[in-house]
Amino acid sequence: MAVKAISPDELVIHCLNVGQADNIIVQFPADENGVREYGIVDCYDGDKTVDYLDKLMPAAADRKRLAFICATHPHEDHIKGIKTVMESGYCPFEFWESGFRHASQTYKEIILAVIKKHIQMVRVSSGMEWYFQRVKITALSPSIALRNRYDTYGVDMNNASIVLRMENSAEDVLLTKSREYEKATGDGEEGAAKEVKSTVAILAGDAEFDSWSHICQEYPRVDRESNSNALVKKMVDYLNASVIKVAHHGSMHSTPLDVYEKMTPSLAIISTKQKMDTKKVGNTALGTLERGLFPHQSAVIALEESNVRTLTTDGSYESQVMANGDMKDPGCKDPGSIVVAVPPGGKVRVRKIGDKNSDNAAPPAAV
Repeated sequence: MAVKAISPDELVIHCLNVGQADNIIVQFPADENGVREYGIVDCYDGDKTVDYLDKLMPAAADRKRLAFICATHPHEDHIKGIKTVMESGYCPFEFWESGFRHASQTYKEIILAVIKKHIQMVRVSSGMEWYFQRVKITALSPSIALRNRYDTYGVDMNNASIVLRMENSAEDVLLTKSREYEKATGDGEEGAAKEVKSTVAILAGDAEFDSWSHICQEYPRVDRESNSNALVKKMVDYLNASVIKVAHHGSMHSTPLDVYEKMTPSLAIISTKQKMDTKKVGNTALGTLERGLFPHQSAVIALEESNVRTLTTDGSYESQVMANGDMKDPGCKDPGSIVVAVPPGGKVRVRKIGDKNSDNAAPPAAV
């Protein structure tokens, strides 16, 4: 497959191959001086992350603090490497977390590092927004309705996950928003329709069904009045996205089919390592069921029903053989980190770079 050089206006999402865990580096579009900002969404392998950042910024003079590190929720497979990054030269300005209290030593050490390094703590809930050049980040979850139950532990930790919507636009989002309700000029007619091109990626942490139910209520597909300014799209679909980092490694409780139907993504990324499980079905007479856990068959079916190209960091899905004898995605059958280029409008591009869990391939200049 032909590749295209990554352009300065593209948002680039690097999903590192770290086994049964999440580890994502977000590379924002370049500013007017050609300088990119970086953020991290979950980090299991701190050493691998620092090494990868060194390769993204090979000149020591270009290396700087991260804009943020986001811990979607405090499970070990999402936060184990965060302290290592905080104590490196890439210490973040902000630490985003969901507010779910956790008694693990790993989580405690992160909080101590936040205090020691004078890192700004941001407790995230749905509706919060951040802006990086032309990229708008919206927190879709956790709902404040869930956050208000954290102290009673009435919420499963996976459903406490932060879910981030990242929209890369062809124009500055703040300027676009300021023009939405401008009055038409000239002869009083509405101005010519202007579509502001953008492409959306959703990073779903480990959000499960309870979380998605709140997301769908708080971010519905809505109509605008037909006489609104032409710059404003008549239909607003907040969940529509081109790429999704699949929730909870594609478990049976990850994301239901109806949510994928709202999203209509073209690409799904699953950070996983295949595991098999033998489950007793009912009483002993019924026998046992052998099933793959990550990605689970129910999650795979939901993605296939939605006609989504699916890539896994361990290659377990791509290497499956179909009924006609062909491999599902032979070009990506090997384990590796997955790099997605998200343009400001247009189709996303993806490339898998072969590596081992403990090693890094060089970040590609083209995808």
